[in-house]
Amino acid sequence: MLHHFAVPRLSAVERFFSTRSYKDLIGAYCWNQAVSAALLPILGDFEVALRNALHRALSQYCGGTDSAPWMTRRDCMASSGDRKLDAYHRLSPRTQQDIEAAIAKKKGSRGGDTAVTPDDIVAGLSFGFWEQLVKGLGHPSHPPDLQAIVLRQAFPYAPETALTPHGSKNFRERLVRLLARVRDIRNRIGHHEALWACPEFDLHGNVGFIPRRPRHTVASLSAAMERVSWIAGWISPKVANHIRATDHWCKLRSLLSRHALATYRTMGGTAGTYRRVLDALSEASEVSNHRSRRYPSPASKRRRQLAAFHF
Repeated sequence: MLHHFAVPRLSAVERFFSTRSYKDLIGAYCWNQAVSAALLPILGDFEVALRNALHRALSQYCGGTDSAPWMTRRDCMASSGDRKLDAYHRLSPRTQQDIEAAIAKKKGSRGGDTAVTPDDIVAGLSFGFWEQLVKGLGHPSHPPDLQAIVLRQAFPYAPETALTPHGSKNFRERLVRLLARVRDIRNRIGHHEALWACPEFDLHGNVGFIPRRPRHTVASLSAAMERVSWIAGWISPKVANHIRATDHWCKLRSLLSRHALATYRTMGGTAGTYRRVLDALSEASEVSNHRSRRYPSPASKRRRQLAAFHF
């Protein structure tokens, strides 16, 4: 497989995890894949909730309905002929291009004859579009109340709004930084980049410690997972509760441990590795539930296994 996988990528895995064999190397690589696979649906739920919240808020502001064409230029009949007015919402050239590309793609998939709805357009926009849209809410050409009204409706459960109201520059910039951190994780997964090197970030989206060893990665990704759930709660506690109640969340929690990583490295990520992780968790739970009994601890073997790796 070394011939088929990019040598520089596997070399990066080898260096970071200090792997000692081909099996160890592939196991670390597969653990990264498993964590990515569990994270992606969680980020997907967050992205869908984010875009729907902003779409509804802008639609209500511009059209008094939950789905209005706030992102497209308006038709206007003038004496000199047909012309287009600006979109209801001021879009940068970059975001306008994203809108036009989404419309063209949707028309192409339908043969070009079917009308494209606002919901069609929203579904075709990237995560980065919404980050740029929030950043652009402070544009001076907007009505002075636009940002406050839209962000208050989209993020009614945001914290500390008494000190940093929805209409303030600080609120907007904090939200943009947080969205940038989530996008970074998402892009690392989508582009098969080094998820293990994701930096930690605080409650204001400021980048902090960058993992230097595997144990740092486990802690950093666990914290990032909690951050995504927390930001989702800005939209609604129901969104955060849904994310935390999914099987994807449970799987991610089970993978983000040093024992899980050691198991993948020992087994080389072959079929049955994740089952072994779950079995270890079940054994640990049984030991915890029977602490008063003097049985040989099945965790001792896992401790020896963990000690064999460089964390």
